[in-house]
Amino acid sequence: MKYQTLVAFDRLESDMVTSMAEKSYIADDVYTLLDKAYSTVKGGLHFVSPDELISKTSQWRVLYLDGNIVGVIIYKAKQGLKMVAMAISDSLSYSFRTHIKTMLSHIFQITFRNSWMEVSEGAEKFILKIGGEKFIMSNTLASQLTQKNILSLDSDGKHYYREINGVIKRKIIIGTFR
Repeated sequence: MKYQTLVAFDRLESDMVTSMAEKSYIADDVYTLLDKAYSTVKGGLHFVSPDELISKTSQWRVLYLDGNIVGVIIYKAKQGLKMVAMAISDSLSYSFRTHIKTMLSHIFQITFRNSWMEVSEGAEKFILKIGGEKFIMSNTLASQLTQKNILSLDSDGKHYYREINGVIKRKIIIGTFR
């Protein structure tokens, strides 16, 4: 089993994409992956097209398996670096999805120190499971960081509520901002 794990990791690659030209080249594939992943999330994807995804974001961390895009983390330059979307391909075997989640876990462990994210639902569970609990920020920072209307703060001191695409969502902020 250990050999199979090494082979799987050998076939996975990670790349940081920042230029408009690089983003344009892979935008359709990245957008398709995100659109499918967010189709079941209340409030959905916050980008209406590949062009908007390109123009409104600053960095993409793209994961490739044998040259095909299988995972992505999208960042905006907002109050520092904010992770705004992520997805993993659902067409992979359980084994490869597990390896990609491990890879994402390592990426997040590094980026928690210099980026932040507001998450909910499945993303919140995943981020907390991989060590994000050490980087939970007070919900009193939500308005300042998101620059959005916060409907209310949860009494737990961590969560808050805001409306996203017409849906009221319970969110939490994890990471670090400068």
